[in-house]
Amino acid sequence: MNTFTDLLPTLRKRRLLVIAAVVCCAATALAASLATIPVYRASAKLLVMARSQPGAGAEGVSNAYTGALLSQQLMQSFAAVIQSRPTAEAALRRQYENLPAGVLQQRIKAEPIPDTLLIQLSLEDIDPDRAQRLTNAVANAFVSQVPRLQGGTTVQVSLVEPALRPGAPVRPQTSFNVTLAALLGLTIGVGFAFLAEHLDTSIRSADALESAADAPVVGTIPLFAAAEQPLPVVREPRSVEAEAFRKLRTNLSFLSVDKGSLCCVVTSPSVGEGKSTVTANLALAIAQSGLRVIVVEADLRRPTVHKLFGVQQRVGTTTVLLDHADVDDALHHLDSESVAVLTSGQLPPNPSELLGSRPMGELVAELRRRADVILIDSAPLLPVADPVVVSQFADGMLLVARAGSTTRDHVKAARAACAKGGAKVLGVVLNAAPLNADRAAYYGYYGPREPEAVAANGNGAGSRSQRHARSKSSASKAST
Repeated sequence: MNTFTDLLPTLRKRRLLVIAAVVCCAATALAASLATIPVYRASAKLLVMARSQPGAGAEGVSNAYTGALLSQQLMQSFAAVIQSRPTAEAALRRQYENLPAGVLQQRIKAEPIPDTLLIQLSLEDIDPDRAQRLTNAVANAFVSQVPRLQGGTTVQVSLVEPALRPGAPVRPQTSFNVTLAALLGLTIGVGFAFLAEHLDTSIRSADALESAADAPVVGTIPLFAAAEQPLPVVREPRSVEAEAFRKLRTNLSFLSVDKGSLCCVVTSPSVGEGKSTVTANLALAIAQSGLRVIVVEADLRRPTVHKLFGVQQRVGTTTVLLDHADVDDALHHLDSESVAVLTSGQLPPNPSELLGSRPMGELVAELRRRADVILIDSAPLLPVADPVVVSQFADGMLLVARAGSTTRDHVKAARAACAKGGAKVLGVVLNAAPLNADRAAYYGYYGPREPEAVAANGNGAGSRSQRHARSKSSASKAST
């Protein structure tokens, strides 16, 4: 059974929806109340007394009791008479108002007060002064009619509490309406929040990703400004995201304990889930541990790795596979990092056939002899078959899912595609995860971000002009 503590994360995540429902309902109630014409109610009290014959002893008590009983029996009848049309007409003759008698009759309300000989007379109107005048006019008109109605003076009715000018309207009750509408909006908002949570199939936690993928989560990367700084491992090494990539490196190292080298295909279920950014940062993190890394840009449809490292794309994977260049000529070695990048080269019309060819297997075998870890950045898994095709030459796949974007169905479909194609899923990575309390605590302990100057190209892969400028500077220092 869910407790409030279990439901609190959902309410916190959907708080904007709840707040919007409360504000919308409260604003609607406020607008409706302000648009409503105020109605005022004036009240008066009438005393109904039956005259009893004076007497002594028991006879006097009996006469008083009979008179009180008679008064109570007449209360309902008198209340009905007060609300009758003749009374309304008599009141208008006493106090002329531009108001039909039938309309005035509908506004009159008379009720006996329980366990008393009093009748509560009230009348509502949009004008507080007119409400007071008409209420007193109706009361006086009825009092003057009582002798004629009973044919004698057995019962006496008197106005004991004349109507006063009402100060506040009885309708609309703006504060009450807004409060009630806000509570209604809160109820609706909470209901919609849990409905939205139930209908939302996106992956938002590592547990949900592990359950959908049926594979271990080997890394959780927090959300960061990848468009502004895509390589925090070298640019902001003390940041939370840099530490997350180092944890991913550590977890990935256990997968190659019994192997001389590790070749891993990095892919994602769909487009835009950050697989290339994860590949680049993971390669830099592995290189910082002293291992040799080669990044192969095997996404021959929408390559991105060359942009992240700042190297040219013209000569690369396709160039080597078509035997138009040697591996040594195609590899881009970053300056002071043990990282080499093999870009995509010119984009071919048949990527799947090229990636599944014998030369691709020979290329991977050659790269294994040159590096400890080979990371193959491939196209998304669900739109095309490229990742499954190239995985036959690798040890397995690393599947990247984006929190709040990748759905459980997409992860399950990707997992099924891997199983159908015989590809082994080494693990899954949750990218762009919300910064929770644990990571915030780590960030406070680990210290503020301090961009450090790194060799090579500033972010692990600069332009050739930058490297050339640094080489000239070094040569100048050496000569002096």
